[in-house]
Amino acid sequence: MDWIKTNDQPLSKEDSNGERVILEMYSSNKNETPTYRGTVKLNSGIGRIAFTLIDIDSKKKWVNRLAEHNLIEGDLFSMEYSTYEHYNLAWPVSDREYVLKAKWSIDNNAEGTSAKLEIASTTHKQYPLRNDRVRGNLESLIFHLKEISSETTEVIVEIKVDPKGKLPKFLANQIQKNWPLTTLRALNKEVNQGEEKHKLFL
Repeated sequence: MDWIKTNDQPLSKEDSNGERVILEMYSSNKNETPTYRGTVKLNSGIGRIAFTLIDIDSKKKWVNRLAEHNLIEGDLFSMEYSTYEHYNLAWPVSDREYVLKAKWSIDNNAEGTSAKLEIASTTHKQYPLRNDRVRGNLESLIFHLKEISSETTEVIVEIKVDPKGKLPKFLANQIQKNWPLTTLRALNKEVNQGEEKHKLFL
């Protein structure tokens, strides 16, 4: 897979000389939904970042337009679980919803801990299709976490999603193109709120 660098932007809007986010994209053909990727090093331990990614209570604070986030099956502290997410989008775009399956994989070796959180769309009988929301298809969302030191973690996020509905393709691609940067900036802000650090299971 050959990734194409599209941009690099400062992690913090207030510090243009600080850490930068490398933005890339990949598409095997023009008719395929592109995959977008962002890479950055965060000044936080891998456990704290992992906890922030799954913590329902804080997720609405840093995930853009997330209005509802419910655990359907499993345990957030286990290796697999399912969730429902509802996004309140601005008119005239219809609200989007996703039923998701998440899976962790952990690798502990001499070089340090690395972890991968893979999330993709699924179905569940408790959440049938609704007339007032569009059910999007998250083909793949992956968070790669690599421990650089006890207080530094490399984070790579990849996303490939079809929001469905009547959203023009060029607009959908533009939104997804900016998603890695927006998400990594928000994640960085959340993990640096000064809250107690969580070791999770890593």
